[in-house]
Amino acid sequence: MNRKRWISFAKWTTVLSVPLALWAYSVGALARHSGAPGDQTCLACHVGTRVDNSPNLEILWQGGSNYQPGVKQTFTVRLTNATGRRFGMQASARLESSQINGQAGTFTPLSSAMYVVCANDQDRPASGCPASAAVEFINHAQSSTTPTFTFDWTPPQNASAGAAILYVAFNEITGSGTSGSRVHLKSLRLQAGAGGGGARPSITSGGVIQVSNFGAGTRISPGTFLEIFGRDLSLTTRGWAGGDFNNGVAPTNLDNVQVTVDGRPAFINFISPGQVNVVVPNGIAEAPVQVILRNAGGQSDPITVTGARRSPGLLAPGAFNVGGRQYVVAQFSDGAFAGSPGLIAGANFRLPRPGDRLVIYGVGFGATTPAIPAGSITTQTTDLGSGLRVQIGTATATTEFRGLAPNFVGLYQFNIVVPNLQAGDQEIFMEIDGQRTQSGLFLSTTN
Repeated sequence: MNRKRWISFAKWTTVLSVPLALWAYSVGALARHSGAPGDQTCLACHVGTRVDNSPNLEILWQGGSNYQPGVKQTFTVRLTNATGRRFGMQASARLESSQINGQAGTFTPLSSAMYVVCANDQDRPASGCPASAAVEFINHAQSSTTPTFTFDWTPPQNASAGAAILYVAFNEITGSGTSGSRVHLKSLRLQAGAGGGGARPSITSGGVIQVSNFGAGTRISPGTFLEIFGRDLSLTTRGWAGGDFNNGVAPTNLDNVQVTVDGRPAFINFISPGQVNVVVPNGIAEAPVQVILRNAGGQSDPITVTGARRSPGLLAPGAFNVGGRQYVVAQFSDGAFAGSPGLIAGANFRLPRPGDRLVIYGVGFGATTPAIPAGSITTQTTDLGSGLRVQIGTATATTEFRGLAPNFVGLYQFNIVVPNLQAGDQEIFMEIDGQRTQSGLFLSTTN
């Protein structure tokens, strides 16, 4: 589909002897208006001024002055000190060795606010732009009232492609229609390499823990989730998405952020400047191990944590700490939470009775039968075996299911039957191979 809209003025006067027609770019611009060699700029269609190498136009990304071949990266193009009413942009990426027709990598819109066209002004097909119009351009789909656009760029697969240059033309409209424009131009040269540039990441002392909603333990095991706290850990903030998985296996590189545990690549679940969450890989030692984070700015100093075969923890977030008492998250089959009605405002709670069935979640319980590799989506039924004990108050609960939760990564599910107990708050824990879940958890019951 060609997104430009043809507007024809069919009313004539005696003065005009030819039709008056124009292109309206309310949904993006023609190709080759990015300011790159061989391209025009937005001033081909808008009236205003041109600002070369604009000091107010920022191109933000994780990779510093280098790109990692074939590794997708998120870019944010932002205009500071903006005074315009509406904003638009076009960007292209060219090989330094062939800046007019040498396409460098591919663009990916992150929302319907942007789209990609080839040099022939046609939307890029699934197979990519044709050789006759190989250069592609990422455009705004419609003008924005905020001066920020975000998109992904996947660089060339091989370092032999050499340096790439990203060109951006950013249109700031201060008037009405196509008048009163300031077109800000900027380019960014990226050399093929393993990353580099930016601030070196720093992990806080003691800033590596098993995920806090599951006990925040200091022991870690294969397949469990870690939270890493620090400074300059990432330039972007996001969690993994479906496109980051490869055949059901989670990514080990997310926007150039990588983590190793005992020298093995961890699976990156979430990144932000101050916190990164990962899934621990298989094969770590049952001993002190080092956690190291790498990004474009360099490598962090190592933080030492204790590796273990199992490091079980149950879901018990801070929201379930009421009156100084920490309650476990347990749910009935209809989704209602197990606990005293009104325990947490706005949530549906009811007290479980002996014989009721509840679902509880955990992490760090270790290997199952069959074994599921760390970082993989669970697609088959698994079992932790008869060595698991679920203790509620003075009674042991029957478990009808004890394994990895289907269609999740690293999450364990326990379907239990509430045993005969006195009414009230009961302490609850699970134990496997002599390793217990966190202490001080409670489950409220009634008769």
